[in-house]
Amino acid sequence: MQSYNIRLSDKPFIDRVKFPYGFRKAGDFSIAEADLLTKYGKTLLNLESGTDSPQSSDEQHFVEFVAGKVPASNSLEKVWQKYVHLARGKRHFYTLHSTASNQSDFDEDYTDESFDVA
Repeated sequence: MQSYNIRLSDKPFIDRVKFPYGFRKAGDFSIAEADLLTKYGKTLLNLESGTDSPQSSDEQHFVEFVAGKVPASNSLEKVWQKYVHLARGKRHFYTLHSTASNQSDFDEDYTDESFDVA
């Protein structure tokens, strides 16, 4: 397992809004990714928001990664990128049932003149 020169969080990182049953049970993260988020998540969130200032080269690299200056270079940055995408990105929801409001998109070429009722 890779070690990071990033401070461990005082408390476990939990996102009850987007992952109410935890990162492990969400099905989006591997066990190793869920453990990384739980251990380092609060520190990474504070570094991202600017609440904490970086105290090591790894933390400085993470801040530059979050700012978009450098690509993700380790598994911790990659799992944070995945978390941000899943937690803050738009989720698509598909159903098998279309509503009447969506039906107008498909009825543009429909006219009554095409039917001959005799």
